[in-house]
Amino acid sequence: MSYPLLSDQPQSDAPQRRRIWLERLLLAAFLFCLLIGLAALAVFFVLRSDTQPSINADPLQSVRVELIAPQIALRELSGDAAAGLAGQALQAGHLETARSLLTFATDIPAVEYGARLTTLARAYLARGEPEMAAQVAQLIIAAAILDDTLPVLERVNLLTQSADILYRSSFADAATDAATQALRIAAQTPGLLPAQRSALFTDLSEVVAPFAGQTEAARALNAQVNDFARNPYLIGAGLLVTPTMMTFSQPLAYDSSTQEKIMARQSAARILADRIEFTGGIDIEPERQALAEALLAEDQARTQFYQNPGEISRGQQVWLLLDRRAWLVEKMRVAMQGYGLVLQPAWEGQLGQLRTELNAANNTLSAVMSAYANDQPTPLDKSLLQIETQHWLAQQTTRGLYPDAPATTIGDLLRSLQDDLTRQENPLALPIAYDPTAAPPGFRIQSPP
Repeated sequence: MSYPLLSDQPQSDAPQRRRIWLERLLLAAFLFCLLIGLAALAVFFVLRSDTQPSINADPLQSVRVELIAPQIALRELSGDAAAGLAGQALQAGHLETARSLLTFATDIPAVEYGARLTTLARAYLARGEPEMAAQVAQLIIAAAILDDTLPVLERVNLLTQSADILYRSSFADAATDAATQALRIAAQTPGLLPAQRSALFTDLSEVVAPFAGQTEAARALNAQVNDFARNPYLIGAGLLVTPTMMTFSQPLAYDSSTQEKIMARQSAARILADRIEFTGGIDIEPERQALAEALLAEDQARTQFYQNPGEISRGQQVWLLLDRRAWLVEKMRVAMQGYGLVLQPAWEGQLGQLRTELNAANNTLSAVMSAYANDQPTPLDKSLLQIETQHWLAQQTTRGLYPDAPATTIGDLLRSLQDDLTRQENPLALPIAYDPTAAPPGFRIQSPP
């Protein structure tokens, strides 16, 4: 007797259908995880780009106040010189402390200011913080281009070092731009000996060579530098701006009340700095509060002094404006916790007002210097003082100490003043214009027309 064979087809279809369903489930899970991963990666890069420092970031906002060593920074409020404290901070490795000191400084001589900034930028590079190094390099470049009190050789040296710092920080376009500025000063400045120019071009060529092949602009610059190094027999033409702006300032003695409050603030700052150094920042509230009260008392005394200085000369008025401006910068530093701790909470809420007052102080100083320029004996002297004043204002703009400054307006005024000199057959050797296409945008020395 034969029996029909039982088909196994239904038994094989069920596992196959389960496998297909499982494969689809796994594929869907994989795709879902992939989408989640891509979304997370996108968010990471967006956040990273938002928080990554920019080469042309606001200098005041770029100071990382949480890294400042108050026991060093507060010594400036106690009367120590900012330049010396910056050097001390650099030697101790407190880079952000040195940066705060240099960022808000208003009385460091130009050569020392440039040297300290260069040391700071290279220290950032050595620490593996190239963006910070590049930001500091921008301050060096601004000083080298705009500070008429810097000797010519020092200006070229600062620009050459800045180009090297920017290249090592992976900002090749900005490095090319800085090196171009160094080349123009070395080539266009009258009175330099061929041996001096040769040394400048040789140093510059060593800096430019590593990135000479990266862009067409860098290749052209490298060729020009090498040509000048081989043939440094150039004759620069035109005038240089002789710095006279600060010579008009005539010191004015503080009244007894203001002097007393300044000494009280210095004493309170010294006590707080000593306490922080002794305790490591623990249990400092009484000393901190004492300094806060001293700052308020000094501000009140200074306000009365600035508003009622008595009979003063115009030169003393210049000094008074500069001193009041320096105090406003000091208040902004306190308001932005530029000493590494909260010193005066009331000022932190008045930061916008302080910026407005600092703008007004710069504008008033500009008006006073314009009056001085109108009193000059010749049209040439008048134009040169006006140009020097605009150079100074432009540098304060790049430093963040002229908030919301009209950079393009300053650039337009400089162009008009320089055109006047050219029509008088007294062109500047190093004419400056605001260049919105530069890397980054800013004031740049131009080639002669």
